[in-house]
Amino acid sequence: MSISAKSSISETMAPVKPWAPIGFALLCLCWGATWLPLKHGVAQVPPLLFVASRFLAGGLVLWLAGGCPRPPGPRLLAPGAVLMIAANYGLMAWGAARVPSGLAATVNLATVPLAVLIFAGRRPRPAQVAALILGAAGLALLSLTSDPRLGAAPAGLGAIALGAACYGLGTVRMKALPATLSPVGMAAWHSLVGGALLLSLSALLEPWRADTWDRFLAPAALLNWALLVLLSTIVGFTLYLALLRQWSATAVAGYAYVCPVIALALGGAIDGERPAPTQWAASLILIGAAALALISKPKETP
Repeated sequence: MSISAKSSISETMAPVKPWAPIGFALLCLCWGATWLPLKHGVAQVPPLLFVASRFLAGGLVLWLAGGCPRPPGPRLLAPGAVLMIAANYGLMAWGAARVPSGLAATVNLATVPLAVLIFAGRRPRPAQVAALILGAAGLALLSLTSDPRLGAAPAGLGAIALGAACYGLGTVRMKALPATLSPVGMAAWHSLVGGALLLSLSALLEPWRADTWDRFLAPAALLNWALLVLLSTIVGFTLYLALLRQWSATAVAGYAYVCPVIALALGGAIDGERPAPTQWAASLILIGAAALALISKPKETP
C-alpha cells in the first residue's frame, strides 16, 4: 500500500469526477480485505518470502504498466523501498502470523497517521496531541489485554506497530524529495527494490526447503498470494493514484480508519475471530485516534 508519490500527484489533481466516492469505497474494500489473505498466506509460507514475492510480482506489473521506466537514484529509492516496503511489510508479515487479521489491520492503519504526525517535526495542534495520546492509550490497552492463547501475541502487535512507524517515517521522507518519475513508475521501483530486499532477508533468515515451495505452490497459498497482488497492488494502488488526482491527500488518507472496520468485520464473518471486549474497545480508540489525526490536519488546496 505505498503512498510514496502522494505529494507529486496531489499537486496536479484534475476536476473531481462522479466516480470518486465509488472508487474510494472500492479502495477501502480492497485494502481492508487484504488482511485475511495475508494472515492465511504467512501461516502457510515463510512470511518474508510470501510478501517479497508479492511485491516483486506487483512491481513487475506496475513497471510494465508504467512503460518500463528507468530506476531513480538511491536517495529517492531508500525511503520507499527500505522503510515503507522492506521494514514495514517485513515486520507486518511477521506480526500478522501472530495476531488476528482485524486487530493487525487496526494497529497498522491507526499507527501510520500518528507516526506521520510525530516524524513531520511540526508543532502539533491540540487535536493532534489528543490523537497521539489516544493512539498511545489504544496501543497500550491492546497490548496489555492481549493473550497469546487467544491468538494475539503482544510481540506481534509490537512488530506491526513498529513497521507502521517505519511506513510513517518513509512517507515524511518521500514528501520532502522531488518527484523524478511518474507515480506508477516510482511505485514500481519501490516495490521491486523493496521486494528484492525482503527476498534477501528471507534467504538469510527463513528455511528454503523442498516442502517450502510445495506449501507455496499449494492452491490455498497461491490463492491468498494472488489476492494480495491483485487487491492490494494492482487494483488498490491504481485506485489510490486515481483518487489522489481527484481529492486532497488528506481526504484519500481516510482509508486509514475505514479499512480496520472492514478487516474486523471480515475476520469475524469468515474466520470467526472474536476479539475480547477490551480489544474491541482498544480498536475503537485506535480508529478514533487515526480519524482525529487525519481530520485535524491543515486543509490542503485541491
